[in-house]
Amino acid sequence: MRGAASSGAGVSAAGAVVPGEDTKLDKLLDWIERPLVAKLFVTAAILAGVFVLRKLSNAVLTRWSGSFRERLEQKDPTVIASVDTRVEMARRVTSAALYLFALIFIFLQFEALRNLGAGLLASAGVAGIIIGLAAQGTVSNIIAGISISFAQPVRLNDAVIFAGDFGWIEEISLMHTIIRTWDNRRIVAPNSVMVSSVIQNWSIKDTALLGKVMLYVDYTCDVGKVRKWVEEIVAGSPYSTDERVAVVQVVDFTEKTMVLRVLGKGPDAPSTWNLRCEIREQLVERFRKEGLPLPRLRLSGPVAGPGGDIGGEELPG
Repeated sequence: MRGAASSGAGVSAAGAVVPGEDTKLDKLLDWIERPLVAKLFVTAAILAGVFVLRKLSNAVLTRWSGSFRERLEQKDPTVIASVDTRVEMARRVTSAALYLFALIFIFLQFEALRNLGAGLLASAGVAGIIIGLAAQGTVSNIIAGISISFAQPVRLNDAVIFAGDFGWIEEISLMHTIIRTWDNRRIVAPNSVMVSSVIQNWSIKDTALLGKVMLYVDYTCDVGKVRKWVEEIVAGSPYSTDERVAVVQVVDFTEKTMVLRVLGKGPDAPSTWNLRCEIREQLVERFRKEGLPLPRLRLSGPVAGPGGDIGGEELPG
């Protein structure tokens, strides 16, 4: 009715109705009512709605994560890492679901795409097999990624050993997990491989680790003095835990040396490594200053005395 009325009459500058003239507003409305233009507007509205919902869901998840951290009586890093991993995976799954539904609704706007969908459904038997075989790895990685986020054999910032490399879990996505190694390399592992592989997780329950230093000394070495040195080193080290664990044990005898095992405890993997290095450096320095014997070789045999006599004295190493 609006089109018929506007096409039959218009308003002139003098205020009189002029038949056959359309106003600019009527032309704009007619253009918007065209099927293709209307579908494009609906598509734009769907995309804008997805953008707003994605921002809103991210804000809700971020706020929930922050409030959960504030409610924690103790800032337990393992609990925080667990929450961060779940929130990150929920964010990725929500975004993927929003984009998928948006794509479906956009396709439904266009007749040609609806017909294409009907054709695919008609050949669902063959197409399903082909798509299933082609996407087998993709689907398994997505399922494995969701499994990792909830079962949590690894979490964000966990210290792990994977395939012989030490590093930290930097990112867990739907398809893969990124591990940052100690020398700043990146290992990108498919989630299906992460689920099916044996991984050493050094921080899944407790980030603190025992560090071991093996020391090979002479049999005349004073073990009590070495133990006292280790206790002093650990007590003054910034890399030790508050427990100040300092243990020295004689764990083995060889034909030439006595084997000592020194144990110290650090709050995390890097601190434990630094503590081990510090113990080695300071022990070597104290051995030199105190003159305690490090391993040395002894030979026994006849030794010519001052007058040429041969005795059975021991040769110093």
